[in-house]
Amino acid sequence: MADYDWLEEDGLHEAFCLTFVRDPDDSAVLRRFGVDPASLRALTGIARATELPFDHLVLGGRLDGWVFVLEENGFQGSRTEVLRAVSGGTEAVSVFTNVNSDRQFAHAVDGILRTGFDPSSPVRRWGAAPDALVPLMRQVGLPESGDAGWNDAGLDAGLDLADLITGVHLDADRLTGPLTTGRLVPLLPDPPALPSWMLRDDHELLTAITSAPPELLRRVVAAEARRRADEAGLGTEPVVAEALAEVDRGGTRSVPDDSALGLLLRELGCRADEAGTSLALPTERGRMTDAQRQQAFRRHGAGLTVLAALFADPVRAAYEVLGWVAPARDPARVARRAQFLADLRA
Repeated sequence: MADYDWLEEDGLHEAFCLTFVRDPDDSAVLRRFGVDPASLRALTGIARATELPFDHLVLGGRLDGWVFVLEENGFQGSRTEVLRAVSGGTEAVSVFTNVNSDRQFAHAVDGILRTGFDPSSPVRRWGAAPDALVPLMRQVGLPESGDAGWNDAGLDAGLDLADLITGVHLDADRLTGPLTTGRLVPLLPDPPALPSWMLRDDHELLTAITSAPPELLRRVVAAEARRRADEAGLGTEPVVAEALAEVDRGGTRSVPDDSALGLLLRELGCRADEAGTSLALPTERGRMTDAQRQQAFRRHGAGLTVLAALFADPVRAAYEVLGWVAPARDPARVARRAQFLADLRA
């Protein structure tokens, strides 16, 4: 197998996401990935992936019938929403890791995740066809059963598996050729299938949510979404005001990524990601003030509550809109939690 030592040499081995999509058009793949079409631009090549400036950029290019998308310290290619978008009518493979050693290998076909697993612990797999890759896993030394425990070399094997599935290999020399880059504006999240682990630990609030009549639950969710939007200064945005009015009437709908509301909420998410990165990296901390970062986080959180309030399932909407108070430790969360419980039991 060809190796990926260059990821370590470029300082990427601890935190990256590498996605391959069977498609000849790198610009089309990047648009489906979530890149702002207006930001797409061609590069003649770079010596190192870390040469890209801090502007929420991703790097893509063509590779023998496939397109690769490389994210430095990113994870979008590991998301179900992104894999569904880029693999529609084709297939995609992604390998992800971060500084906390959270890792994922994913293979999606026709918009459906077929196989997913942590390459450092691959015996537990999920997806529509969790065992479909077992023969190839054996070829790269990934154990498919038993109690193999944690295997730090699994990430390298996951990259080898991606090469086997795609029949291509991304090496450092490819980065010196024609490339496409653009500003990533993350796709909207799906409704949560389950409550967060923090909400699961709050049995009283979770029980109140799941036991409340649907009409009552929608009213509590609508009130909280409006409060959060107004507090963050979003309530006067025309598309947000329209959405909140619909929620007040008990309406629900999906929000397309390319709709006016979807684009606004995605921009809020992008701004929050930039705020988080500027806080995490000392070299970028001066790009935003603390007040600007707090505003970005507040507006993004409020935007997510507006999105969730439109979910068809009121319980899943409540997971997102009301679940932020768990765990209730500071006075503000304690007070909001008490109000939620009172409202849900009314």
